[in-house]
Amino acid sequence: MKLRIVLGKDNVSQYLNNSDIGVVYKNDECVIQADDSMRVFEVGPDQKFFMMGSIVGLLTDDQSLKPVSSDFSNVVNHINGTSLKRSLPDIEGRFIFIKVEKDGVYVGTDSQGKIDLYYEECNGGIILGSDLGLLPFKDSREIKYDQLGAAHALYIYGYRPAKRHTLYSNVKRLGSNEILEWKNGNFIFSKGQRALPETCDYGPEMNKQYVDLFLDAIEKRSSPNGNIVYLSSGWDSTSILASLVKLHGPKKVRAVIGRMHFSESAGICNPYEIARAKKIAEYYGVKLEIAEFDYYKRGPELTEKYADLMKGQMATSMAFYQWLELGNYVASNSNGEAVFSGEISDGAHNFGFSQMLTVLEHPAHEFREYSDKMATYLFGPTFLKSIWVDKFQTDTVYSFLKERCGDKKFDAPKKDEIGKTSQLLSSLFLRDNRFPFWSMENSNYFTKEGREYYSTEMQSTYIDEFAKNITEKNLYSSYIDLYGSFHWNGGTVATMLMTGDLFKININLPFRDSRILQFLSEMPESWGRGLEMRPTKYPLKWMLEHAIDYPIYLQVGPHSYLYDTDPTFDHAAEWNYRSAFYPQYKKILKKRWYQEVLSEEYFNVGYLDKIVTNYINGKEVLEEKHDLENLIYFSIMGFYGQT
Repeated sequence: MKLRIVLGKDNVSQYLNNSDIGVVYKNDECVIQADDSMRVFEVGPDQKFFMMGSIVGLLTDDQSLKPVSSDFSNVVNHINGTSLKRSLPDIEGRFIFIKVEKDGVYVGTDSQGKIDLYYEECNGGIILGSDLGLLPFKDSREIKYDQLGAAHALYIYGYRPAKRHTLYSNVKRLGSNEILEWKNGNFIFSKGQRALPETCDYGPEMNKQYVDLFLDAIEKRSSPNGNIVYLSSGWDSTSILASLVKLHGPKKVRAVIGRMHFSESAGICNPYEIARAKKIAEYYGVKLEIAEFDYYKRGPELTEKYADLMKGQMATSMAFYQWLELGNYVASNSNGEAVFSGEISDGAHNFGFSQMLTVLEHPAHEFREYSDKMATYLFGPTFLKSIWVDKFQTDTVYSFLKERCGDKKFDAPKKDEIGKTSQLLSSLFLRDNRFPFWSMENSNYFTKEGREYYSTEMQSTYIDEFAKNITEKNLYSSYIDLYGSFHWNGGTVATMLMTGDLFKININLPFRDSRILQFLSEMPESWGRGLEMRPTKYPLKWMLEHAIDYPIYLQVGPHSYLYDTDPTFDHAAEWNYRSAFYPQYKKILKKRWYQEVLSEEYFNVGYLDKIVTNYINGKEVLEEKHDLENLIYFSIMGFYGQT
């Protein structure tokens, strides 16, 4: 999908013909250009609506989801009756909506901001685009880079700037739940109207409510013509598979999985995932199709083929390549089926600590899972209260997991409650290792000035507005809201959706249904997030055990990758040093483009030069592998203005 919105008289005259996208609307102060994915709704002589993306339904007061009418009239009427601020949070989907009225132009996305909309201020107006390549900055002789956006892309897993930022100083993105209003030759930004849900006391009946919500989220997104699941062997994608079979039968369900082969020496790196996925598919009588990710032989052509997409969307990661492969496979082997993925379940249920990785080296998988619960507990309301009263240092769980960190550095807690809360939020979203009070001093990327700049600016832009208002009751909903600006905006979730757009596939994420997110926002600590014995993802696993047919007995043993049995196995190292990408990555890093992007005031460029030199010479330094991986993906993304 392609979209550009030009606002301002001078911009209209200057940029009207500066694009190969067709014009769908024009007046003296506004031009809307879009491809054929744009829907246009004529409301009245002075009112038009434009929608790009997909809409699942309208949320009602009782949390049911009302289907969209064939002509979208109920959606249009809903928006027409009020402002975008009030109406957009009630629309379930992934979309951009534009409202043109006599008094102005209003632009917003779905309340979670699942589609990026970039913008640049110029000539007293503003230009917005669905791709960075649609904005005029790219043609400037001197492009300036946003050091904050670059820092986040380099430092934090996901390899993209946080939601409101880009890699470029003069270009921003609409934030989650943010609205642009253009009136009388001026623009302002405002927030959609929604409150943060608070945790409640959940009784046993809430398990049934979760089941109903989950099945309805899938039903509303499914197709009677057929459904495809991006399958792993974990709880998330297999729960979608089980639900689709329950709703439509096995003949209306297919599954596709990637077989990952990065080097000849290591062989298949996800054998346990493949084996378990086969057994689960066989249990349901569902066809399992395997897409070969044979990157020991091929792959560099993907970097070249999709260079414009990577640069235009700031998209990169190992997962990005695999989503490209899966998307291409599905687009070539499907006939309009609905496509599903289990992404974001980890973050929504247990804030990313749901993969049995916290104490990976422990031989018992059961203890590994409980260690994930311990990590989740450290970001829960019970532990937050101990932080507020300065008793967290003696917490048994904190002491145990901190000891495993060795000689790493930790920040001293602030003296005030808001400051401490901000530190906890920053530990989850603004640190490369998610552990309370983890210090940026552990990173070699930054100078002292860079650490201070990143921490201060990111906290003020994203964290402080939550920290000032956090209570024990809305802590979880704050996390889920912030995930939209951080992890779900990164190289796993966001890139999956981009690749779907590229291949004209609407990839459904039922765990991102706003009703499920509200349920999980209100779900108490005792439901799998604390130290009690309920498992991680408790309501999901309860559903699979009690409400639908599911082979629980198959969810035992190694989870997916070789490191499940050999903690020394590093699939990133296999990819970066021994796959077919290695010569290409060396060639790209030799150009050291990061030197043009990163300021030496904020970044330890000498250190980056050192790890690049080691990489080019084939020297594997254990302490540098994490930093190297981040620098590789940062570099191959590509930058406008590169010489």
